[in-house]
Amino acid sequence: MLKDYIFWGIMVAIAIGVVVSQLNRRRRGRQPQSPAPSNRMQFHPHTDADAHADGTPRLACIGGSHDGHTLAIPPGGLSVGRARDNLLIIVDGRISAHHAWIGMVDGRVMLRDYQSLSGTFLNGDLKTRVGDAMLHDGDIIHFGGEGGEEFRLVVG
Repeated sequence: MLKDYIFWGIMVAIAIGVVVSQLNRRRRGRQPQSPAPSNRMQFHPHTDADAHADGTPRLACIGGSHDGHTLAIPPGGLSVGRARDNLLIIVDGRISAHHAWIGMVDGRVMLRDYQSLSGTFLNGDLKTRVGDAMLHDGDIIHFGGEGGEEFRLVVG
């Protein structure tokens, strides 16, 4: 009699484990799929011509999968990260879901890192993480440490 209870107890535990495993697998399968590696970044719809014409600050990609493309910094600022609700989406394991923000504060361009895991760096100094920093024309912003995407700030 006791052997029957032990046997059925073990069988129930195994069945529960299988069900939990299947539910977790399904949940992971429903997560949004990342774009293909050749499309690692998605840009805000402003065009470089629009940004240049009105003097809007912009980011020029100078290293990474979209080298040569530019992106205007909109009036509300530009959110950077892996999550789909950012204006600049960078699909890379080194980039946090909500990595950083770049926008205008008191008439100047400001960079704010959102305590990202891999960090945000300025002007080639990959040893010193940036928290908040006022940016200047020509500054180089590096997201995600060694091998991450690089951008140059262009003002005017």
